[in-house]
Formats: sequence, structure tokens, C-alpha cells
Amino acid sequence: MSSSEKGGFRMRRVMAWLMTLVALALHAAGQTPAGGEQVVRLRTDLVRVDVLPVRKETGRPLAGMGREDFAVFEDGVAQTITHFSQDQLPASVLLLVDRAGCVNPFDDQIRAATIEALRRLKPEDEVAVMTFAKKVSLRQPFTRDRAAIAAQINAVEPQHESEQHYFNAAIYEAANYMSRAANPAGRRAIIVLTSLEASVDFSRTSADEALQALLESGAVVSGVLVQSLGGRIEQGIRGKPTSILRHIGLRAGSLKMFVDETGGELIGAPPGRIEATLTRLAANLCASYSLAYTPTNSTPGGGRRRIRVRLSPEAEQREGKAVVLARRSYIIPAGAGAGGGAGR
Repeated sequence: MSSSEKGGFRMRRVMAWLMTLVALALHAAGQTPAGGEQVVRLRTDLVRVDVLPVRKETGRPLAGMGREDFAVFEDGVAQTITHFSQDQLPASVLLLVDRAGCVNPFDDQIRAATIEALRRLKPEDEVAVMTFAKKVSLRQPFTRDRAAIAAQINAVEPQHESEQHYFNAAIYEAANYMSRAANPAGRRAIIVLTSLEASVDFSRTSADEALQALLESGAVVSGVLVQSLGGRIEQGIRGKPTSILRHIGLRAGSLKMFVDETGGELIGAPPGRIEATLTRLAANLCASYSLAYTPTNSTPGGGRRRIRVRLSPEAEQREGKAVVLARRSYIIPAGAGAGGGAGR
């Protein structure tokens, strides 16, 4: 990708970020612009985080939670939650299908299951389809046309058995493409369908570059690992060496790292459970709570800030053992003012 193209991608991310903040300001004020006569004071320092609290034993989302049930920290400093909701926001879902390696995680059975799961999304939700191996390809731009999505899923190219799984390049391109989502204030999700959680990665994109693009996009990454004997063998051959490569300074890509950093889920499922797993991921996306705060650190710049969200002591006592899924950090887009981070 040329420097001019990268610049264009960054500009679109900044614009999407600004549109998200506009929507938040309108929602908080209960106002809509009409004929240019109303003036809305735009808060450009809000950080929005989507949060999914789930029971530790069952993985089921906790329902009926309120603002007082959460505590959020930025770089270790407690923040005041100023906005809280569980709005059924429209979703932009990008399906990222792995076509590399000796195991096919996208056979006819799984294609059919994927189509059926995506049909259960809300009518206003949009879906895009990408594939990756050594190269990343956009197969279906964002659309709400379920028939078009199904046609492109069935037309996904054959598996590239001799190629590597370039997770870094795939996540980087997917994050950049998120700037074209039609739901700027909605929830954004990248769902990766693969047989590996990590692999060697000698693409031109580093893990740090991919993570920065991902954090700027505001998307959450979740992964579905197709469980099979062949997948376990391939993980041993291709996935295990990644820890060694990282220690000696060579390139490796970790899907698990992207999932953990954005607060997503990494779920293993046999072929017969793919439909139920994808449906669950989509349902959890809609069940998330959205909270926002104005960071106490008002220093401007494009730096990375760490976020930690947990249940309040009262909620922990009431709900029992639970896990809170939320992004671990955000990046202020270059040129933006203090604070201001996209949602999950």
C-alpha cells in the first residue's frame, strides 16, 4: 500500500471517529439537526467503550446491568462514566475467511452454516466478506443484501494449501476497510473464521501496525476456530513456532492477541456447531453495553491509552463470578484533540 493510500485510510478513520462522536452527542442531548437551525455543542473528548459482561461458567451475558455496576480505569486512573446505554445499535460485521494451509476451514457445510447465521442479523446490520492467505481480497463490500452475501460466500475461492496465514496483513486491511462502514455510530465487528489462533507471518505488515489500525477503527475482533484433527496438527506445525519467532525478533501473527486487545471472543467449534457459534457471537454483539467517559488525562496527541473495565464490588457480589470483555486500549487519531476514542 502506498503512503498516499495509507494517508487516505487514516483520514477516513478520523472522519468515522468524528461521526461516532456526533451521534453520541445527539443521543445524549436528545436532539436532531433540523434545517441547520439547531446548534449542538459537540463533545470531542468522549471515549466510548462497548462492554460485554458474561458469566464465567456459562459464558452467558449478564442482563439488566446499570451504569453503577461498572468501573472504568484509563492508565490506572478511575474515570467517571457519563453516558451508559444498551442501545440496539446497527452493526457492521466483516467476515474474514482464512484460505491458507492444509486444513479447509470453509467447506460446503460451514459455508451453509455461515449463511444461515448471518441471515439472523437485524435488517439494518451490514456485512462484508474478505478472504486471506498470503494476500487479502475483498469479496463483498458492505451490504444489507443477504442474497448478495450468500452468493459471495458460496463463491469464495478454493483453499491455497501451500500458502501461509498472514493474520497481520488480514487484520490491517480489515481494520482499514471498516472506515467504509455505513454505520459510523454502530457496533463494528471483525469475525475471523480459521483453524489457527497463531501463525508465522512474513507479510509487510507488523503486528504493531495491524494493532494500531485496529484500535483506530474501533472494531472488535472475534475468532471461530474450526476444530478438527487436521486443524490440531496444523496448529502444531504452523502455530507453535510463533512464540519462538517472537523471542528471536522474527514476524509472527497472533489472532488471539487481536481478540484479547479488542475485547472479543475466541471460540473453538466443530463443523456441526459453526452456525450456533456465529449466531451466539452476533447476539453477544447486540447484548453489549455502551459506556462513555471524558478522560481525566486531557493531554492532546495520538498516543495509546490503556483501558480496564470491571464490575463494581456490589455487582461482583450480586452476580458472582463473571468476566468483563472490553477493549484494553485505544488510540487517539493523529490530529485529534485530547481524549476522543472510538468505541469498541
